[in-house]
Amino acid sequence: MKSALIFLFTDFEEIEAISAVDVLRRAGVCVVVASLTGEKIVVGAHKISCLADIVGIPDDHFDAIVIPGGAGVLQLRNDKKLLKFIHEQYDKGKLIAAICAAPILLHDLGILEKHQYTCHFSMISEMKNARLDEAVVRDGNVITGCGPAAGINFGLAIVEFLENMVSVSEIARGMMCDF
Repeated sequence: MKSALIFLFTDFEEIEAISAVDVLRRAGVCVVVASLTGEKIVVGAHKISCLADIVGIPDDHFDAIVIPGGAGVLQLRNDKKLLKFIHEQYDKGKLIAAICAAPILLHDLGILEKHQYTCHFSMISEMKNARLDEAVVRDGNVITGCGPAAGINFGLAIVEFLENMVSVSEIARGMMCDF
């Protein structure tokens, strides 16, 4: 069974995190939601409280690392432990998926120099090569999404990477979603 680790942090974009968790679990992916706040309950950007499975960055191995966006992601730029973890996972060939403002972390690590990507339009001053004409961009083991409205297709792109297009088609059909 494939596995994914999804991070929650103060002021994360709830719809991006929850849609990824939902779509991945529909595909049978083992999803672990990790809080980076030190508490199991994490409050998102729209004051929705979410319960994480674990607190902190686990030592376990995952096939995918998923980072939602939201204003709080900018605080993660200073989290050396998290950044080291993301880079190590990328170097191991694991999928790194970031949506909205979260691709800035991959940009800061130099990962996006080798990949096509998208991000939220508010980040374009720092991420000048972003493909703002695309909702979701997959390039190698990096998937990026532009923002909240892309949440379901972002999740489906992760499923496509981890599983196969048959799984994606079945899930998208059941959700009445075009992919």
